Amino acid sequence: MTPENPAQAAVDVNAIDPTQTHQVAEFKHEIALTTLRVDPTDRFAAAGAEDLDVQLWDLASGARRTLSGHKSWVRSIDFSADGNRMFTACWGGVVNVWDTSQAKPEPLQTIRAHQGSARFVRVSPDGQHLATCGNDLLVRVWNLADGKLVHEFSGHTRHVYGVDFHPQGKHLVSQDLLGGINVWDLESGTHQQSIDASVMTGYDNKFAADMGGARDMQFKPDGSQWASAGITKVTNSFAGVQDPIIVLFDWETGQEVKQLKSADDNVKGIAWGVRYHPDDFIIGAIADKSGKGELWFYKPDEEKAFHTMKLSSAARGLDLLSDNRRLAVAHADGHLRLYRMTAPSPAQATATETSG
Repeated sequence: MTPENPAQAAVDVNAIDPTQTHQVAEFKHEIALTTLRVDPTDRFAAAGAEDLDVQLWDLASGARRTLSGHKSWVRSIDFSADGNRMFTACWGGVVNVWDTSQAKPEPLQTIRAHQGSARFVRVSPDGQHLATCGNDLLVRVWNLADGKLVHEFSGHTRHVYGVDFHPQGKHLVSQDLLGGINVWDLESGTHQQSIDASVMTGYDNKFAADMGGARDMQFKPDGSQWASAGITKVTNSFAGVQDPIIVLFDWETGQEVKQLKSADDNVKGIAWGVRYHPDDFIIGAIADKSGKGELWFYKPDEEKAFHTMKLSSAARGLDLLSDNRRLAVAHADGHLRLYRMTAPSPAQATATETSG
């Protein structure tokens, strides 16, 4: 039998092509989301929300569980490598540990991580430690087996917004409100290097306040560089009049490699997420001041996005699933959406044409 549309029949729906990115699933919550993380096995997507709870969705069935226990917004989430443990950090300075196999999860353990906000939480590559940072200007490393403190690093002069492990597991990188970056040696427990990322901060004259900090950080899988997402050129941060920016840094030298900005230089808002893709491109997730959002796609040798996808609601978190074809995005309208970076299947294309 000859296909009615041979061109559609020839579409390779598995070939990764960011320019073909399209929505494939939607998971709904009633309250604005604040962050998200997908577990390494792709079973679960977890998102914090402005109601202080964490929503945990089963990606196969769509079933949702609500995890209560925090008394302030959850701004960072991470999982163990097997997805059986989840770690959530909130603005109350607490990190909760959860068992994702429980029908009605309750915190297995509560770590009083920081005075003031605990802004970021990351599991080490070997799965043995947890890194956190917060408003007490400290970066801390915890033993996951017993929850005890292993390292405490001081040296930041303002709130610490982000922290991540180098893929080899021997170093940490942390970034604060004023763009100050510190590199910490985990074997010796000492400070190794300071890096200036002051482009990622600004002073809001209207409210007389410094604005900045890394909203997201990620190392390239080979460890050669890392990316920090945030803001620059602050005019009125509370009104969203600032530029979103993603800055790349070289691991060996600590020097800035490139600044990634919007393709048309007109977008005002915040870069809330950044991910390296194994096919050697970079993805950014943006919330703009209008309440909508964008996904940015960059080639490593270019400063302008080769593709921009408009989103119906501001992005507040981004993660890449392990199949490397799907993205999860947390939105300010309370929805978590999955997007696939391939051509739509013939059935999807037909449905889109019919609905349009």
